[in-house]
Amino acid sequence: MTGIKKKITMTELARLANVTPSTVSRALNDSPLVSRETRDEIVALAAKTGYVINASARSLRRQSSEAIGIVIPLRPESGQTISDPFFLEMLGAVAHATSKKGFDLIVTMPEDASEIAERRLLLTGRADGLIILGQAGRIERLNALGELSDKIVVWGGKLKGSTYTLVGSDNRLGGRLAAEHLIEAGRKRLLFIGDNTLPEVDLRFKGFLDAHAKAGLRHAPARILNIDFGSETAFSRIAEFLPKAPPFDAVFAASDVLAIAAIQALTAAGRRVPEDVSVVGYDNIGASALTVPGLTTVTQNIRLAGEIMVDLLIRKLAGETVRSRTVPTGLIVRESSIPKR
Repeated sequence: MTGIKKKITMTELARLANVTPSTVSRALNDSPLVSRETRDEIVALAAKTGYVINASARSLRRQSSEAIGIVIPLRPESGQTISDPFFLEMLGAVAHATSKKGFDLIVTMPEDASEIAERRLLLTGRADGLIILGQAGRIERLNALGELSDKIVVWGGKLKGSTYTLVGSDNRLGGRLAAEHLIEAGRKRLLFIGDNTLPEVDLRFKGFLDAHAKAGLRHAPARILNIDFGSETAFSRIAEFLPKAPPFDAVFAASDVLAIAAIQALTAAGRRVPEDVSVVGYDNIGASALTVPGLTTVTQNIRLAGEIMVDLLIRKLAGETVRSRTVPTGLIVRESSIPKR
């Protein structure tokens, strides 16, 4: 039914879904009286047929929910939780910016990749617009939002084929800056820690390789430790890897959480940071300045990113045309990467 222009009624939508109009109403208002499966089916059908609740009594009473939603997609296999420092700091940045604009913030954390959290929040009118943190495994779904894409802003790196508004750091530049810094510090055998099947991590890895090529160095594929962002098993995975790892004198980790785990594992194995091994992370979370030694890291300017995402979203909701934005990306040098001479 893609391409249907005529707005359909709730009764027609109910007939297509083979349910009663009252069930459609409950589903689109996120009622617990409707099962999640039925709710998602009705929301998906509403989006497919172009049904929008802007003709409902609810919208007539209130033109705006005065709320913005933030979707934090948790992938169970990654081990990441809402307690991840990056998520908490980004959530805080968005909440602060949202409050300044006079909006409330609704937080949702779909753990199932098939859950249609974006459509449900928008079509039920619970949120005027959404900020979505991350696009791994969701690019096609985000592109398929159609007109609803006017109500979303996504955090992430610029990828081929994405058609939605993005805000993110220059991940490839960040990876290059980290590796260049390590090479300039005299390190030649760099270990990369991170899951480069994830879009942003792959961009960081490509920048890491760019720095090697510029310096005339070849990066050995054996010096890659594939670990997701989740911190629960990072220390043990790195500790298990160290005895059998090829020789390396530096680590570039795709997140600060992984970098901190690497410092802990290296220290436990009797290797000094930075004297034996230099370490650089990514994100510049608050804890990165409190580690011993202090963690050299790539900053994504999280506070500024939150402000930009909220500003772009509110401008989109007002009917303005906006462009994707890249936040300033730079290297914060601390003690973990520079051996004392």
